[in-house]
Amino acid sequence: MSLANGVTIPFLTIYLRNELGLSVSAVGLVIGSSVLFGISGGFLGGALSDIVGRRRVLLSCLLVVIGSFVGFYFARDAATAFAFNASMAFATSAFSPVAKVLISDLLPVALRVKWFSYQYLAINAGYAVGPLIGVALGLTGARLSFPAAAGVYLVYLAVLWAATRQLPRPSTGDGGLTTLGRSTGAIVRGLGESARAVMSDRRLLLLLIGAILLETVHSRISVLLAQNFVIDFADSARVLAAVMTTNAVAVIVLQLFAAGYVQRYNPLNAITLGGILTFVGMAGFAISEQMWHYIVAMVVFTVAETLIVPSEFALVDRIAPEERRGAYFGAQTFAQVGGFTGPFLGSLVLASFGGPVMFLAIGSLALVSVALYLLVGRRIPDLSRHDTLPEAETEKAS
Repeated sequence: MSLANGVTIPFLTIYLRNELGLSVSAVGLVIGSSVLFGISGGFLGGALSDIVGRRRVLLSCLLVVIGSFVGFYFARDAATAFAFNASMAFATSAFSPVAKVLISDLLPVALRVKWFSYQYLAINAGYAVGPLIGVALGLTGARLSFPAAAGVYLVYLAVLWAATRQLPRPSTGDGGLTTLGRSTGAIVRGLGESARAVMSDRRLLLLLIGAILLETVHSRISVLLAQNFVIDFADSARVLAAVMTTNAVAVIVLQLFAAGYVQRYNPLNAITLGGILTFVGMAGFAISEQMWHYIVAMVVFTVAETLIVPSEFALVDRIAPEERRGAYFGAQTFAQVGGFTGPFLGSLVLASFGGPVMFLAIGSLALVSVALYLLVGRRIPDLSRHDTLPEAETEKAS
């Protein structure tokens, strides 16, 4: 999925400007709306998978994404581009938490965090390679990139359909829907119950606040760096490319080592270390003067990222009731709000106080997040217990 997205999504702005001739404001509206549809899609997809089953939601999401890519190929104006971008953002965000829930459904606790890390590694690898493939094939911003991406998704749909045919039904999945009469009203009631269950769990709400704070720091770090580089460097594009390439490579190289650390210790320890390293990395950006300074700081920042992402999902997995697991993982997508708050707050601080203060101020949110996670950790039973398998059994399960 990320490979196909990597061929198209990074160049979507170019397509909208050059192929459809949209204005800058219209492009901003189309691209910016993805966050809103993504947040709603994540929760609804996760909660719906608790009711109708994981397989149906996953396959339906892939069909919608394929249709959206085909729609982009035929799009001729802002309205159709907005509609297909919205449907694609909704479906991909609905797919993501359900895929993680499937890991929890199928694997023992001791192996889940490792596979959360593997999944994150695969996503980053796809986004790293995808744009290069797009450039090599001449598909950057071209209409043909969308049917090409749809073809990749179609292959994935066929593979997933075959691989999940024998998938065990969740306890509240297809069977639960039979009991409820397979009615639309029953599905709506189920979604309402999921929303109430999520909103009443204070541990989850605190985890979400902590995740939003970390997402504020991590999600759009390229935007914060770019705005600072424009001020400090004449060749800002070259510096930004070098620093962000470091991030992409470091994620791929370090993710497996981070997975081993998170698996060896409990996820609370890993996310605490990750939050502290996030602040250290941001402080490094604040005092950097040359490109290599920023590269070193980015390595530290990326180590933090590789520790945080699988740990966040591992903590949600620990508190999620089995019958509401999809809703809990779906609620985690509300952390995407940080993708807006980071650039917004960062821009305000940068304009008033300059780059160093911006990095320190935004980075300090990671320390606040650590405090919240430590507070929640005290309310999660057996969190300090190492759910590890014997070495031989782990190798066999892998």
